[in-house]
Amino acid sequence: MQSKFKTYSDIKKKLSGLTYKGVDICGPASAILANIIFSKKSDRKKYRGAIKLLWREPKHTYKNELTGHILTWNNPRIDHKKNAEQITKRISSPKAKFRLVHIPDIQADYKNGTSLKILFEALKITRSTQVEKKHFLYVLAAVTYTIRQYETLIKHKIPEQIKTLIAYNSSNIPECFLTTLCRSYKIPTFSIQHALYQSYKNEVPLDVINYENVTAETLLVWSTFCKNQILEFYDRENRTPNFKMPIAGYLKKIKPLAYPSTTNTNHSHILCLLPRDETSSSISLLEILKTADTSQRFIIRLHPISDKEKIIPGTLPGNFIIDTSDSIDTTLESNKISLAVGFNSTSIFDVLLYDIPCAIYDAPDCTLKPPGIPTFKTLQELRIILSEKHSGLAAADYILGATISKYTEIVAPELDWQQE
Repeated sequence: MQSKFKTYSDIKKKLSGLTYKGVDICGPASAILANIIFSKKSDRKKYRGAIKLLWREPKHTYKNELTGHILTWNNPRIDHKKNAEQITKRISSPKAKFRLVHIPDIQADYKNGTSLKILFEALKITRSTQVEKKHFLYVLAAVTYTIRQYETLIKHKIPEQIKTLIAYNSSNIPECFLTTLCRSYKIPTFSIQHALYQSYKNEVPLDVINYENVTAETLLVWSTFCKNQILEFYDRENRTPNFKMPIAGYLKKIKPLAYPSTTNTNHSHILCLLPRDETSSSISLLEILKTADTSQRFIIRLHPISDKEKIIPGTLPGNFIIDTSDSIDTTLESNKISLAVGFNSTSIFDVLLYDIPCAIYDAPDCTLKPPGIPTFKTLQELRIILSEKHSGLAAADYILGATISKYTEIVAPELDWQQE
C-alpha cells in the first residue's frame, strides 16, 4: 500500500509550476492536500470537507491589522502563542515595530458564496494535472480555495499594506496563502522553525510539510544540525529547497541555567515526555518505568493533543504523577528533575537548556536519535544512564542552536536594531 506521503508527493509534483495570475498555486494547494490526505477521517468526511471548500470565501476579518511589519500565527496552543509573542518582541526595533496578528482557521473566517469564474479556472488547472480520479475532487477543492484566497486578499489590498511578513508557519494553512502572495509581491517573507525538524528516514508524517512545503522566501532554522536534517531529506527526494535557510538560533530566548528550580522539595524526578501519535510505544515506555523501584518518582507529561485515555487507561502507581502545567518551562522550574526521557518530542530537547540530561527511548517508531544523546530500551540501560553525569549544554547548542541569536540581523539587516 502506498504511503500517505507518497500519495501527497505524487500529487504535488503534478501541481509544481502551476500559477494563477503569476502567483504560485502549488505550495498553498499542497498544504490543503496534505491535511486532507494525512487526515484520519473517513473518505466520506474528507469528500464532504472538500466540497465545502468549493463554496467558501475567506472574509479576512483581521485585514486591518495587516499593516507594516507583521508576524502571523494560528496555532492555538499556549506554548506556540507564547513563542510567537516572544519572537515578536525580540525582532522589534525603534524603526520596525512588529505587530503580532492571529490568522483564524479557514473553517472559522468565511462566508458561503459561489464564483463560477473561479471554479472554471480551477477546473482547467486541475484537469491539466491529470491527477487520478479518486483525488480529483481534493485537488479541485484545494486549487479553488487557493484562488479564492488570492482574489480576496488582492481585493482588500492586503499585500500593499505589508512591509515585512514573518509567518510562524508558512508551510501550512492558513498562513501559506498570505505568505505566497506577499512573496510574489517581492515583500520580504520569513517562516519560523517552531519544532525540531528531522529528515524522517522511515514513515514520513504530516509534520514533514513544516520544511517540505515552505512558502516563504526564508526559513529561519535553529542550528546547523537542523539544517542538515532538512538538506538530507531534500537530497533523498532529489529536490532542491526553493527557500533560504540562515541559522538564526533557538526560537526561545532562554539562557542556560536562567531558571533554577524553585521547588522546596529534595525529591528528584524523572520527567517522561510522551509524543503525540505513537500510542503503542508510549504505553511500552510507561510499562518499563513502572518496573522501577517505587522510591523513584516520575512526572508524566503528555502531548497536548494526544489521547490520554488510550495511553493511560487506568490509574498510575503512587510514584507517578501526571503533569498539568501549561508549559514545560513551568514544569522544569517547579520540580527537581534528574533526567528527562521520551521520544519523538521536541520537549525532550528543551530540558537541555536547563542543563538537565535527557535520554531517548529507542522505540521501533523513534524517528530521531541525535549524536551525544544516550538511548535505552530497558530499565537496566536507563539506570546506567541515570548513574552517569551528563551535561545538557553542549547538546543544547549543537541540536537547538541555544547560544545563537541572529533573528533581528537576518530579518531586518537594514533597520536600526539592538544586539539581542
